[in-house]
Amino acid sequence: MNLVDIFLRVIRRSPIYFSQFKNLVRKKGLVPTLKRAIKKIYVSVVSRGDSSKRMRISYREWMADIESKYLNVESMNDDLAKLKVKPKFSIIFPIWNKSVGMLSKALDSITNQVYDNWEICISDGSSKRVKESREYLKSFQRKYSKKVKYSTIDVEGINIIENSNNAVSLATGEYLVFMDCDDEISINCLLELAKSINENPQVEFLYSDFDKIDDRGKRFDPSFWPDWSPHTLTSQMYTTHITCYREDGLKELGGLVKGTEGAQDWDLVLRYVTRGSWNVVHIPKILYHWRVYLGSTALTNSGSKDWAYENQKRVLERYLERRKLRGEVIEGAFEGSWRVKFDIVGNPKVSIVIPTKDKVEYLGRAIESIREHTKYSNYEIVIVNNRSQEKETLEYLKNISREKNIRVLDYDNPFHFGKLYNWAAKVIDGEYMLILNNDIKVLNDGWLESMLEWCQLPEVGSVGAKLYYSDGTIQHAGVIVGAGGCAAHSHRLVHGNSYGYNGALVNVRNYLALTGACLMVKRDVFLDMGGFDIQFDPAYQDVDFGIRLFEKGLYNVYTPYAELIHYESITRFDEEYKRDLESDESNAEKLKKKWPKYIECMGGRDPFFNPNFSYGYEYFKLKI
Repeated sequence: MNLVDIFLRVIRRSPIYFSQFKNLVRKKGLVPTLKRAIKKIYVSVVSRGDSSKRMRISYREWMADIESKYLNVESMNDDLAKLKVKPKFSIIFPIWNKSVGMLSKALDSITNQVYDNWEICISDGSSKRVKESREYLKSFQRKYSKKVKYSTIDVEGINIIENSNNAVSLATGEYLVFMDCDDEISINCLLELAKSINENPQVEFLYSDFDKIDDRGKRFDPSFWPDWSPHTLTSQMYTTHITCYREDGLKELGGLVKGTEGAQDWDLVLRYVTRGSWNVVHIPKILYHWRVYLGSTALTNSGSKDWAYENQKRVLERYLERRKLRGEVIEGAFEGSWRVKFDIVGNPKVSIVIPTKDKVEYLGRAIESIREHTKYSNYEIVIVNNRSQEKETLEYLKNISREKNIRVLDYDNPFHFGKLYNWAAKVIDGEYMLILNNDIKVLNDGWLESMLEWCQLPEVGSVGAKLYYSDGTIQHAGVIVGAGGCAAHSHRLVHGNSYGYNGALVNVRNYLALTGACLMVKRDVFLDMGGFDIQFDPAYQDVDFGIRLFEKGLYNVYTPYAELIHYESITRFDEEYKRDLESDESNAEKLKKKWPKYIECMGGRDPFFNPNFSYGYEYFKLKI
């Protein structure tokens, strides 16, 4: 194997670096310019000037640049003038033992809003009779008498639920915005909510991104989230701030429920999840600043208070009950991270379909790992033999086909991933089909159940696994559509023990697409969808399939509880490199042409990848 071959094997592991390399190949050729190609790729893609000030930019500098573009008076006034509808917002503002200084910062952030159709609904349930604070609030109410409603609850043992519901009872606005009395909102917060409502008149629930702020006004630790991801909400509460509900929708949900203290916002959104129909808007801007001080939940994780942490578990158990599903709620990788583990309903058959052509050592390893780690009983392994010729392989297939739950099918056509699985789906009889490469190794018990528990849900289209390279780094944890100009794997090459951005590697999460190296789908759904689009060969048919499922109203779920090593398309390395280069490029162009609304370079975006992140990286890095 020469230097070019080795370099190609390395560069092919990243769609981003690969796209850069192929352009150089096209222009310059391979061997004569290989050193210059490597240097150029390193400078323009890998390094990207990491040593420069540009790459060391702080969040404060980054946000100052971003906000200068949409927080200037001229742009905000222009946006305000364009509003056809100006809904009234009721700010739900429960108070519990806060100083005048903290209250004034929070309230000033409301009165300084560019958008002016609002009211503040204050419910003061402080157990400590802080005379100074109450005098300040009364003075504040007199100053803004037409916009402020103030109520006190002088009952011992009052809690956040009663206090918040009392504030809700004062509201007269069409939309209710929940705000903690020690936090701040950005000057454009209500304007952005109003803009989104104008663009989506039927919206019922809106949320934004947020950051943290200390007592000196320093902002840090931003949290950028995906668009509506109902299954992510079973593992972590991510729609924390800003939270805005339409008044009639909140009334239908029944407000906040006693017994969920410390997790009341999570309980509320999960009740919305299980209601059955969703009309949600995510505003990918920092509209909320979560106050950090000694004793605040923002200082550490929201699970830092034991009683709140226990209530998180109860809230998720209530979610299970409302869905009429059996299961258990298990602690996740960190406090505030959870796993809702559904019981399998019935005993459905899973057909694990593995295509192979020779390479018996890889197939044997894959099957042995499946046998070792699969405790679920009702499954079969279907090996699709695609013109194997080696004597050792043919003998192995003959012997293994005698086993009870293993079948060998012959597919005597040129290899085409999509056509092969489209054919196999009609031949097998499992209720579920697990699409699985032969170059894998299962690592953990319960892997199959962890995929099946999600795939059985009616709103789920497909389920993907956590895949590692043989060195323990991440190979796949979801697909970012648009990354690298077409599609790339989330957190690829990040250390396998990492939590990922906001827990993305260790928590169940929704994605627009998942890799076909290990993908579970209901067989009927696969057939109803017409299987894979055969115009894509050999790449991107899985990405296209995930997008099509989402377009049909079905969600794709990544689970970190199915772990496998993926030895990265070993069979394909035997093909002609030049043909692969041309084929992958051709398929990328087809995907961009078919789905421009999800590809950034075509003017679209992946709804499960926050637009504040760069599509030039496979990990979640701020866009500069």
